[in-house]
Amino acid sequence: MIQKILIVFILFAVSAHGACAQEDSTYSTLKTIETLYNTGSYLTAEMEARRLLEYSMLNDSVRVAVHKYIAFSLIAQGKSELAKEHFMSMLNLAPDYDLDPVYTSPKILVVFKETQQHFLSSKKPQKDTVRGPVLIERPAITYRTIIFPGWEQLHQDRKTAGTFFLGAGITTLGAGIAFEFLRSSARQNYLSETHSLEFDEKYDIYNRYYKAEIFSFVAFAVVYAASEIDVFQAQSDLPLSFESNLSTLRGKTLTVAIRF
Repeated sequence: MIQKILIVFILFAVSAHGACAQEDSTYSTLKTIETLYNTGSYLTAEMEARRLLEYSMLNDSVRVAVHKYIAFSLIAQGKSELAKEHFMSMLNLAPDYDLDPVYTSPKILVVFKETQQHFLSSKKPQKDTVRGPVLIERPAITYRTIIFPGWEQLHQDRKTAGTFFLGAGITTLGAGIAFEFLRSSARQNYLSETHSLEFDEKYDIYNRYYKAEIFSFVAFAVVYAASEIDVFQAQSDLPLSFESNLSTLRGKTLTVAIRF
């Protein structure tokens, strides 16, 4: 009986020693991989890490470290998409894992954050939902509305309306200013005229410029007013939508919009 107990004890001691030796070897290899990476031997570090990953007895913390150095080495070699796969494996093993932003390269951080965002979004619980009426907000009206027709529409990325009102505003206002100068010059001409026949002709020219000036400024006022109405109409013209989001397993979204 004592001999059996002694044999069991010896076998346990041998297995424990073997496990400790295996653990020491694992961490030694991991330290070698870290050294290879830090000295710029990225391809060698990647290959050694992949070999270590083949051992089935690795615990999760070691696997996380191995995936990390494989991902780091791949990014250093310009293989960011492949690195994301190993970052994803890391996060599957340790969902709360994060990289230190102070000691980690910005290039690596960008790839990791993209993978982390994708990982977190895939883990969010997604259910079938039905939402009621939703009012879609439009940009607030700015000072551009009162300065010149069309400017506010262009600011709101309504290019067709903006281009129309801006062009009409420039044309009518420009014509009014031009006719004002022509009318002023024609007035001086007919006032300084001494011959009655030419006086009537020059007065007619003045009168035509005068009417054209009034018409141009009135047209600009109409364009300005129409532009103001358009801005406020667009602001109040909010679409009413009813949305029903189907399960993400189906991968479809149904949206019905009613505009008044």
